[in-house]
Amino acid sequence: MSVVTLVVVLTGAILAVLAVVGVVVFGVYRRRYRAAMEPLAAEIEAESVLRPWEKGVYRGATAPGYPAVRNNGRIALTRRRLVFVTLTGITITIPLEQITGVGQAKVFKGGVAGGWTHLVVHTATGDIGFFVPDLDAWLAALGQATGSAAT
Repeated sequence: MSVVTLVVVLTGAILAVLAVVGVVVFGVYRRRYRAAMEPLAAEIEAESVLRPWEKGVYRGATAPGYPAVRNNGRIALTRRRLVFVTLTGITITIPLEQITGVGQAKVFKGGVAGGWTHLVVHTATGDIGFFVPDLDAWLAALGQATGSAAT
C-alpha cells in the first residue's frame, strides 16, 4: 500500500468517525433543548409576554449562580421574568424583581465581538450579559418592565 493511499484511507476513516460523533452529539443536545423549551414555552405563553422568543447569545455573568459557559439560544421577556434557554438545554431565569437596572457595553467580562454590543442586566449580586438582535428595543422593554432607565 502506498503512502498516498494510506493517508487517503486514514483521513476518510477519521472523517467518518467524526461525522458519527457529531451526529450523536447534535442529537443529544437537540433533544435537551427541545425538552427544556416545551414546558417553558407553555409557561411563557400563559404569562403576559413583553418580548417573544428570539435568538440571542448568553455572554456570561459576574453574578453567582449563573453558568460560566457562553452559549447561543433563545431569549424572552414576560411581566415576571427574563428567560434564556441555551441550545444545550440550560434555562437561565432572572425574575424582574431582582433586576436593578439595564445597560449596554461593548466589552463584558473581557469579551468583545465585532459589531455587537452587550445587553447588560444588573442585579444586586452582579451583572448578566447577552447579545440580542434589537438592543434598543430590549433596553426599552426591560427598562419599562423594571422601571429602571438604561445606563
